[in-house]
Amino acid sequence: MRLSALRLSLLAVSVLPALVSADWYEAAGQAVLRAGDKVAARKAATEDAVRKALLYSGASIRTVQQVTDGLLTQESMFLHSQGEVQNVQIISETEENGYINVTIRADIYPDQNQCTNLRLKKQLLISPFVIENREQALVGQLYELDQASTNLFIQKLEESSSSSLLKLLPHPIRQQELSYADRGALQRNYGGRYLLKASLADLSLGERVGTNWTFWSDPDRERFYQLQLELSDIQQHKILFSQTYQTSAVWDLRETTVISPKTQRFWHTDYGKSIARVLNAAAQDVEEALRCEAVLADITLVDQHKVLLNLGSKQGLNIGDELSILYRRQHKDSFGQLQDQLTVSELKIKVTELTHNNAWAQSVNMDLLANVQVGDAATLVSNSK
Repeated sequence: MRLSALRLSLLAVSVLPALVSADWYEAAGQAVLRAGDKVAARKAATEDAVRKALLYSGASIRTVQQVTDGLLTQESMFLHSQGEVQNVQIISETEENGYINVTIRADIYPDQNQCTNLRLKKQLLISPFVIENREQALVGQLYELDQASTNLFIQKLEESSSSSLLKLLPHPIRQQELSYADRGALQRNYGGRYLLKASLADLSLGERVGTNWTFWSDPDRERFYQLQLELSDIQQHKILFSQTYQTSAVWDLRETTVISPKTQRFWHTDYGKSIARVLNAAAQDVEEALRCEAVLADITLVDQHKVLLNLGSKQGLNIGDELSILYRRQHKDSFGQLQDQLTVSELKIKVTELTHNNAWAQSVNMDLLANVQVGDAATLVSNSK
């Protein structure tokens, strides 16, 4: 399967001088060409590209469908929306391997409600996807579809994400609820506060479709793909995003045909193309849900008026960044379960030394940090740039 490459360029363009300026973003999008309907495929590919441009600009992507309902032509799309996107131009379009690929330039206005900590990247732990009913994978021998879906989802998220660092866990997490100890162990061992879990809930075959009843071939059947996805903050023990995605496509292979989900042949089938579109949408939804979440640095060492943080240049921290210290205390919730409680203190620290993974920060007023303990946290309050 050919995956669309994301190309972004930024040109500052003054659209309304002295009032507000917009930026041009260039992005590539892709959509499956179904039944020769190029108009529908072009619109879907344009929507995909607009979503990517919005993500990289830091604007909201929740109204992309409304945004792309403007006047769409081969050359450009003039939008009726008065929101963040005012104009989209299609600058190139190609058709290849059953896909329509478009490159657009989008005129995006700054979002006044943009996240303040968008520059810093969150560590996202990804639990490998699991097939809930493995007998549904029998036809086609699709037992590796969970692993293949995981890999493609990660690739799609890397294409669309500017706010997260991804880490694939070695084994799936199957527990519905993680204990306080389990959540703490995940954070200590893998350095991530956010966890994504997903399962393939339905890979079943439906009724016969079409007229393929020849004696040498099995009848074509509809095949389903249902993805259940959950994004959670394991430190605060809360669900940030939960969604079920469903699609289906004609399965026109014989029941005895074996096709590996790790091959290009599988992803060139209508079923594979439909799955790829679902995974692309899911990746962009996860990015949207995660990007405005807080980035917290754990304090791993306290030395009089300075502390060592487990956050570094890899996450986007800079020399001179100022952070607030948060006291971390344990308490029991109404169910008797241990939870962390963070309380913002009046103490401020500034980054003075920086490595790839860590940073030293000292008290702004050179006060002794006597009440600060290992395990407390810090969060960005201002940027040096």
